[in-house]
Amino acid sequence: MNMLPRYIRLISKFFLRDNYIISAAAGLGFCSALAVTNKMENSLTMGVGVVFVTCLSFCLVYPFKKLIITTGTHHKITLLMIIISVFVTIFNLIVQATIPRIAFNIKAYIDLITTNCIVLAVIAEGLTFGFWDAQKKILKACLGYSIALIFLALMREPLGFGTLLNFRILPESFPVVVLMITPVGGFFALALWRFMLRPLFVKTGVVYQENVLEKKEEVTEVETTEREKKPAFKMSGKLIIIIVLGVLLIVSLITNIKAVTSLNNQFQILLPIFLSALFFDGIVLSKLLGICPLLNKSRQVDSAWKMGLAVVIVVTLSTSLNWLVYNKILIGASNYLSSISPVPIRLERIFYLTVFIVTIATFVQILGVLLRRFAIETYQQMGQFLELITVNCIVLASSTFTIPPGLSFMATTVTAFGFGLHWLMVCVWLALLRRHKLFVPCNTWDEDSVAILLLGIMAAIFTGIGAIAIF
Repeated sequence: MNMLPRYIRLISKFFLRDNYIISAAAGLGFCSALAVTNKMENSLTMGVGVVFVTCLSFCLVYPFKKLIITTGTHHKITLLMIIISVFVTIFNLIVQATIPRIAFNIKAYIDLITTNCIVLAVIAEGLTFGFWDAQKKILKACLGYSIALIFLALMREPLGFGTLLNFRILPESFPVVVLMITPVGGFFALALWRFMLRPLFVKTGVVYQENVLEKKEEVTEVETTEREKKPAFKMSGKLIIIIVLGVLLIVSLITNIKAVTSLNNQFQILLPIFLSALFFDGIVLSKLLGICPLLNKSRQVDSAWKMGLAVVIVVTLSTSLNWLVYNKILIGASNYLSSISPVPIRLERIFYLTVFIVTIATFVQILGVLLRRFAIETYQQMGQFLELITVNCIVLASSTFTIPPGLSFMATTVTAFGFGLHWLMVCVWLALLRRHKLFVPCNTWDEDSVAILLLGIMAAIFTGIGAIAIF
């Protein structure tokens, strides 16, 4: 009996010491952890999917590790994402055939396993180890991710529905906390679990306590030197003039649009779509995506708006390009094959994910080449952010959320533009809150936990505003 606590502690250390969601400050895998954990069945399905996709993808990638390691960062990420997308498609088809109800609820987020930061990180890291050592690390990370999803579902489903795995465990008279099944509840549940479990893990020796005093001294020294070197952020007169001219241009365009009947009709249709994507159905605060790069890039205002600007450009243009590829090439090829084949073959239902990734990666690569050729200064400022946009899940999500459901080209483009602006807006706001030191974290882990709580407060505000009938 004395051996049982020892084994429990060893297992806990193995899966929870470097857990990306609960005990680490890396900010990886937060998107799906917030989006699918309102029910336990969704969490278990997503956990199985991540383990399935990561292990099989690594088995396929490992024989070519020397070739992949020698390629550049962008090509390496693109190759890994294409291979991962194949196994994501296979897992998606299996789930649709076996548990269609769950597949209907989380299909969009199963597609986004392709851009899951944990999957890409552990596969890329595993290429530097032996095969079995790498598989051990992969299982450790993926099963730890699944355990974190189970922790979140254990809080959200009983409080939100009164059930667990659709079996009622709380009496009918128990007051249901509807907040827990909303995106707002996802932020609060994750922050609450991190605040509760971290001290317990430190006390039991599952994770090690960082030397807070030394880090405080280092932080204060760095802050004093940065304050001496960097001046405070100020809006220049040129920037103010550009903003004023932009506002006047928008007002004049709206006035001229109302004067033309056809344009006015389009304006009345597209404006609610844009406002919904920008505020009420935002990609971060409502769909719970793009959180990992948001937490990492919101530490400085300068990085936040540069990354946000790059995201707006890439999301808008790549989504428009994906719409053309999907509707003109994939659907056209499917119609042709169906006309000459006795069995209907719909390529857009099977290969859309891989095609979207190839299109996005190609577009980012071409954009980087054009910037190096014609705007070298802009590339030097934004080139590093372009490398990271390929793995930003909102770039792929803006295509998967809008194009397969059948939105028009203009509606898809406007929605993608609103998603990009929403990410930029939230990232800059969070960076400003961190800059003005509204909270004083002890370490990086505390800072990320409080940032998640702040995102929950933002989501609550926009959820309340979205409940107002504007249109």
